[in-house]
Amino acid sequence: MTTTMTTTTTSPEIAAREVADRIRAGRNFLITAHRNPDGDALGSGIALQRLIRQLGKKAKIVVRDGFGKPLYNIPGANEVAISDTLPADYPKAYDALFTMECPEVHRTGYDILPGPVVNIDHHLGNEMYGEINYLDIEAPSVGEMVLQLNRHHLKLPLDKETATAMYVSLATDTGFFRYHNTTLRTFEAAAELARAGVVPGDVSLWINESVTAGSVKLLGLCLNTLELHAGGRIATVDLPKSFFAAAGATPEDTEGIVNYGRNIDGVVVSILLKEGDATSTRASLRAKPGVDVQQVAAMFGGGGHKAASGCTVPLPLAEAKAKLVELVTEAI
Repeated sequence: MTTTMTTTTTSPEIAAREVADRIRAGRNFLITAHRNPDGDALGSGIALQRLIRQLGKKAKIVVRDGFGKPLYNIPGANEVAISDTLPADYPKAYDALFTMECPEVHRTGYDILPGPVVNIDHHLGNEMYGEINYLDIEAPSVGEMVLQLNRHHLKLPLDKETATAMYVSLATDTGFFRYHNTTLRTFEAAAELARAGVVPGDVSLWINESVTAGSVKLLGLCLNTLELHAGGRIATVDLPKSFFAAAGATPEDTEGIVNYGRNIDGVVVSILLKEGDATSTRASLRAKPGVDVQQVAAMFGGGGHKAASGCTVPLPLAEAKAKLVELVTEAI
């Protein structure tokens, strides 16, 4: 195991160099990501795993929850382990645990033990819980941060499969280059990845046109619950647990549903409310520019970006909706 050393720097450039040094110094690594992993969490983790292996070292990815069928098209996604617990040989067998896109350590869904944790993220409000904190809030995606890590520090040849994992991360976290985190830096990364062999049309086909029938049926049920509040500025969509059986869908099929409310003219915040147990509701919030939903999510211990955040509200669905509408109305 590598000797533990606390890193306090907040410079992305310095932190990236420290991450590269940690990889070179170690032999065996564990990688995880946030619960219900999306394209950025998986794409960045798989890309990092491939770079580590390219150096002749070992790396394993373990995540707490499953993920949607389209993301299995990422080369190497079939190797990702889905488990309620970290491996039995954690932490003693690993030189570091990398947490991808987790602003808070609990977002992994695991009991992370003291030891060398490398926190790689781009969210506002990151708790800087790692021994190394590679945080870059200007990055369009964590996968792009892994690209920067390789470009400036590891300097390994970029093969098509690794580039594709990075591109999935980049494209999905920018809404296929539609969101306001799409910058010149985003397009420079996309160009580099295309030169490495990525076919953008293929990735768009997997992600946007390869969903399950159950996910489409689930979307239909959810959209029937759509309500507008605050003079049409807030949209809410409900997802009771019963909808999964009715649609023949799984929790992985919820990806993207929250964005439909945001698409409505005049709506500045969309909220998807997923029924939990009798006393909790999981909320996903999406905002147009000018509204900070991260501050609202933080009131319930959640977080994310100004325009995209999530939290768990300790109330039944109907009460959680009323509370969030009240708080978001104040925010806008």
